[in-house]
Amino acid sequence: MEKKQVSDYMTHDVISVNAADTVGSVINLIKTTHHDGFPVLKSGIVTGYVSARDIIGEHPDTKVEQRMSRYPITARPDLTITEVARRIFRTGIQKLPVVTPDNKLLGIISNMDVIRSQIERVTPEKVFNFMKALRTLYAVDTNLKREMVKVEDLQPTQSVIYQDELEGRTYELQKHLAEPVIAVKSGKRVILVDGHHRAVAAHKLGLEKLDAYVVYLDSDIELGLEKTAHSMHIYKLADVRIDKSGEHSLVKPTHPSLIATEKKYVRECMSTDLITIQASKTVKDVIHLIRTTNHDGFPVMLDGRVVGIIGARDIIGAKAADIIATLMEPLLLKAKPDDGITDVARKMFRFCVQKLPVVDDNGAIVGIVTNADVIRSQIERVTPEKVFDYMTTLRTLYGIDPQLSRGMVNVKQLIPTQSKIYMDELDGRSYEISKGLAEPLIVVRRKGRLILIDGHHRAVAANRMHVAELDAYIIDINLETEIGIEKTARNSRLWTLDDVMILDDSKCNILG
Repeated sequence: MEKKQVSDYMTHDVISVNAADTVGSVINLIKTTHHDGFPVLKSGIVTGYVSARDIIGEHPDTKVEQRMSRYPITARPDLTITEVARRIFRTGIQKLPVVTPDNKLLGIISNMDVIRSQIERVTPEKVFNFMKALRTLYAVDTNLKREMVKVEDLQPTQSVIYQDELEGRTYELQKHLAEPVIAVKSGKRVILVDGHHRAVAAHKLGLEKLDAYVVYLDSDIELGLEKTAHSMHIYKLADVRIDKSGEHSLVKPTHPSLIATEKKYVRECMSTDLITIQASKTVKDVIHLIRTTNHDGFPVMLDGRVVGIIGARDIIGAKAADIIATLMEPLLLKAKPDDGITDVARKMFRFCVQKLPVVDDNGAIVGIVTNADVIRSQIERVTPEKVFDYMTTLRTLYGIDPQLSRGMVNVKQLIPTQSKIYMDELDGRSYEISKGLAEPLIVVRRKGRLILIDGHHRAVAANRMHVAELDAYIIDINLETEIGIEKTARNSRLWTLDDVMILDDSKCNILG
């Protein structure tokens, strides 16, 4: 279900400190490297982690081992990105040292790496909504296949792409991590609809083929987006212009009326319980806030407007009486409540920021969105792989042709196939259901039985909240006998969602 691993995204060139080093040396490292924390080694073994927050207000001669966080949460290189996202979100930790089984340092993976892994993901909505749009606009039947397409055959429908985005997609292609593009096969033409950065990157790398979701049409028609592209003299990937200005902050969808790429908004994920600080306050005031609130950064206000962000890293080495207006990071980026959460992810990754103030149309601050909010929005996402890989498994094992649809399912009728879930994850899914943000379940429907394949936390949360129906991808199969996962559930005495065990101690699942 998950092909992306820590080893694919972690940073190998890690700066570490020794347990016997002083706080003063760490302060110098923070100022020269602009990192806000480092793994701590003792005899070559990871024994702790020290951050700017750990050492604010400490004497420079204090030893690191006196202030470091001991027994840090770590990651193994074969851990999936999804699981590391859960660890980061649940613990609030921004960086995890990546270690061998004997705790030797291999690298580090941060919340920014997790965010990068989520940008420009192909969601079922992108594929299915586009197919629905084609049927509505052109009255054609469509058929979806996952296959490799020739890069030279792709006809682009977007006139410009951006250099920084292109670099990211190039990296992912080289690491074999790139999401499939979406294309339409009309007659002999292969029309590129989504994934222009990936396609141009593949073309520049000299790749012959690219993974794609291909929507086949039952008739040869010229699409409106083809006509638009041709009117701009765009016929092949080499005709797509690369914008190197670096001034943009977002990549807009090519065909927003046809492909719905974003349903989660900043207003649904942001924190509205704000703690701010006035620009006239001192370093001493910031230290007090950090120690009493457990936050490590705050919006800075002047005359009722947010003008910057102040955090632990900004005040390292400063005097207690220093005014924060001279130390804060000036506010260059912000978000609006109606911004898409994926667009915010792009901003955070490209500009390496941890928090963005959210302002209304009048510039007044109404909330704050953090990288943890972005990560939470990505956990337990439904990917095309989850749906299509399971359908392929059913075809292979039982020789049947599963049929896929999207619809609502009765929560009480769901038959679980997972015996345990975790309370902290359940809390997160309950929040998303209450906000209308929950991803669809994946359900197999056989002989009227609704067999839950993916989304047990969501389903149990809905059951506890007395929600009658949930959105689902429904895989219908025509099979008289039980499938294997049904037998396993029956043998485990799983009949209803009430039979699923809820583990209160989430640490047993996430701590390395």
